[in-house]
Amino acid sequence: MTAWRWYAGLGLGAVILGAFLPVIPRQLLYTLVGASTVVAVAVGMRRHRPAHRRTWWLFGAGLACSVLGAGAWAVDYALTGDVGFPSVKDALFLAAYPFFGGGLVSWVRRDPGRPRWERLIDSGIVASGVAALSWTFIVHPVLFSARFDGPHRASHLTYAVIDLLLVVVTTRMAFTSSVRNTAHRLVCVAAATLIAGDIVYYVALAWTGDAKGDRVSAALYLCAYALLGTGALHPSMGEAAGRLERAQQVIPRHRIYLYSVLSLIGPVIAITMLLAAAPLPSRSWAVVPLATSIVTSVLLIARLSQLVQFANRRVEELDAHALALGASLREQEALRQQLTHRALHDALTGLGNRALLQERLEHALTRTNAAHGLLLLDLDGFKDVNDSFGHPVGDALLMEVAARLLGEVDTADTLVRLGGDEFAILLEDVPVLRVNAVGQAVVDALAQPYEIGGRELSVTTSVGTLVVHAPDTPAEALRNADLALYAAKAAGKNRLAAYEPRLASERHEHMRLASDLRRAVANNEFTVNYQPVVDLTSGRVTAVEALLRWSPDGRPVPPLDFIPIAEQYGLIVPIGAWVLRQACRDVRPWHDRFGISVTVNVSGRQLREPDFAQTVLSALRDADLPGSALILEITETVLVSSSTESDDVTVLLSALREEGVRVAVDDFGTGYSSLAYLRHLPVDILKIDRAFTPEGGMAEEMAFTRAIVELGNSLRLSSIAEAVETPEQAERLRELDCPQAQGYHFSRPLPAEDLTAVLNAGNGILHGIPTPANT
Repeated sequence: MTAWRWYAGLGLGAVILGAFLPVIPRQLLYTLVGASTVVAVAVGMRRHRPAHRRTWWLFGAGLACSVLGAGAWAVDYALTGDVGFPSVKDALFLAAYPFFGGGLVSWVRRDPGRPRWERLIDSGIVASGVAALSWTFIVHPVLFSARFDGPHRASHLTYAVIDLLLVVVTTRMAFTSSVRNTAHRLVCVAAATLIAGDIVYYVALAWTGDAKGDRVSAALYLCAYALLGTGALHPSMGEAAGRLERAQQVIPRHRIYLYSVLSLIGPVIAITMLLAAAPLPSRSWAVVPLATSIVTSVLLIARLSQLVQFANRRVEELDAHALALGASLREQEALRQQLTHRALHDALTGLGNRALLQERLEHALTRTNAAHGLLLLDLDGFKDVNDSFGHPVGDALLMEVAARLLGEVDTADTLVRLGGDEFAILLEDVPVLRVNAVGQAVVDALAQPYEIGGRELSVTTSVGTLVVHAPDTPAEALRNADLALYAAKAAGKNRLAAYEPRLASERHEHMRLASDLRRAVANNEFTVNYQPVVDLTSGRVTAVEALLRWSPDGRPVPPLDFIPIAEQYGLIVPIGAWVLRQACRDVRPWHDRFGISVTVNVSGRQLREPDFAQTVLSALRDADLPGSALILEITETVLVSSSTESDDVTVLLSALREEGVRVAVDDFGTGYSSLAYLRHLPVDILKIDRAFTPEGGMAEEMAFTRAIVELGNSLRLSSIAEAVETPEQAERLRELDCPQAQGYHFSRPLPAEDLTAVLNAGNGILHGIPTPANT
C-alpha cells in the first residue's frame, strides 16, 4: 500500500478520535497531526519534485505556524488553566493564513492575456453569498454583542475577513486550474474544510459566547491537515501546481445551480429578518444581506455579459469559419470536379480516357437493349514517327489526330484515347450502317497527310468495329472490338474490319496454341525433319535444311501456324536454341561420311539475344563439328533493315563467319533485293524464293531466275532454288546454271533416321524423281 493511502487512513482515524478527546489530548493530537502534515509536505516535495515548489513551501510554512500556535496554546492552557489574549499563539495562528492563502494564489499561474477582473467574477459571486451568511451568523452578532470586548471583537472580525478572502482564492483555484488531478482535488477540499472549521468555531462563539462547537471545528481542522498531507504525498502533486490558468467561458451546469442558491441567500435572509416577530437588533442586519445580494446580482450580470461577449465572439468566429468553410467547400467541389475530369480524360488530347469509356459503356448497356456501335482504332506507322522524330512530334501528331476525329463524330458520341496511339468511339443507339460509315470516314480522314513542325507526315489507321447490346458486358465489348482491330491490321492495315464470332474462336485457338507451345518447350515435344539440298550437276547432297515439326497429341500443327505465335511470346529463342543443338547432333554422321552441312533458320528475335554467338559456337563444339558444317538461314528483311539493330546483326554474323559459319539469305527476291546491300552484307548463299522458281518455259520467268543466279555468281555467292517439285523445273535450273536446289522433286522433309537410310542407299546422291506423277 502506497504512502499516501497509509497517511489518508491514519488521518481519518485521527479525525474520528479528535472529536471525542478532552481539550489537552485533543490539542496534542492537533499538534501531532499538523507536524506530520509538515513532514508529509517535505517528503512529497523531495520524492515527486514538483516543478512549482513555491506553492508547497508556502503550505509548509503555514502549517508550521499553525502547529507552533497549537503547541503554544496547549502549553499555556496546561500551565494556567486558561488561554490569555492576545498572546504569541494568536500571532502564530494569524500568520498561518497568509502563507496558506499565498499557496492557494500561487497554485494557478495568471494568464497575462486575460483581464484581472474576469478571473475574479466567479470567486466574487461565491464570496458575496458567503459574506451574507458570515454577516448574519458571525459578524453582526460579534459587533452588537456585549460579550466581546474590543480586542476580541477585532480578532473575530479579522478572522471573518480572512476566511472570506480564503473563499475567494480557493474558489479561483478550484474554478481556473487547468490541471484537475487528485492532488488538486485534495487541496481544494482541504481549503474548504479549513474554512468550514473556522465558520463552525466562530458561529458557535458568536451565538453562545464560548467554543461549544470546538470539538466539531477541531475535527474539521484535523481533516484539513490530513487532506493536505495526503495531497502532498500523492504522485500527482508534481504536476498539479503552477500551471497557467484556464479560461472557462461557458459555465458548467453544477456551477449554475450553485450561483442560483448563492444569489438567493441575501434576499432570503433579509426577508426572514424583516418578517421575524422580534425586533431587529439593527437595521444593518437585513440591509447588509440585501447589499450582498445586489453585489451578487451585479457580478452575475457581469458574468452574463462575459458570456454574451464570448457568445458574440463565437458567433463571429463561427461566421468566419462558415465563410471559410463555404470557400473551402467550393474549392473542394472545384477540385473534385477537376480531379474527376482528370480521372476520366486524357491529359494530352483532352479526350476521354478508358475509365470514361467504361462508364459510358456500362450506362449504355444497362439503360436500353438497343444496339450501340463501338469502334477501336490504332494508328499504322506511329511508332516510326516517334522513333524518327521524337516524342514531342508524336504528341503533336496525336493532338492533330484527336482534332480530326472530333470532326467525324457528333456531340452525343463518346470519343476517347485509350493510350498510346489507340482511340475508341462509342455510338449509342445507332444502326449498323452508321457504325460502318463513321468507321470509313475515320479511315479516310486520318489517311490525309499531316503538317507537323514544318514537316509532312503520313500515317494511316486500322479500325475494328462492333455492334454491341445487352447482355454483353463492357469487358466483352472491348475484347471483341479489339479482335476486330487485330483483324484489320492482319488484313493489311489502313482499313476497317467488323467483328465476327470466328475471330473469337481464332483468338481462343491462338491462346490455346500459345499455352501448348509453352508446355512443349518445357517438355521438349518438338522434332526436326531434314530436306536435302542437291547439287544439280552431280545429284550429290551438299546440305540439309532443318525444319521444325510439332505434333501435340499426334495432331500436326503447320509451322506457319505456330512459329508466329512463338515469335510473339518470345518462345522462339529457346525453341531456336534447341533446333540448333539438335541439328548439329543429327548432321554429324552425315558430315563425316558425305560432307553434308546443315541449314538452320534463325529469327530476328534470336539475333537480338546477346549470347546468340555463344549459343551457336557451343552447339558446334558439343557436336564436334567445324563451323563450315553450319549454315544460318536469315530472312532478307532482317539483314537489310535500316535500324541500328541491323548493324549489330552484321557485326554478329561477321564474327560467326570468321569461325567458318556460312550465312544464307532466305526467300531472296521478296524483300529489298538490292545490289548495294549484297555488296557489304555478310552473305554466302542466296536461296531463291519459290516465286522465282520457273514453272513453265516462259521467257519472263526464265529471265527473273537467270538474273538472280547471275547476280549471285557475280558476287561470288552460291544460289539455291527452293520448291523444285518437277523434273522440268530441275532441268530449267540446270540450263540457267543454278548450282543447287531443294524441293519435293528430290525429297520431302524426312526424320533423321529415314534420311540416313536414303543417303546410305544412294551413297549421298539424289537425282530426284523421274516423272512429276511420282512427286
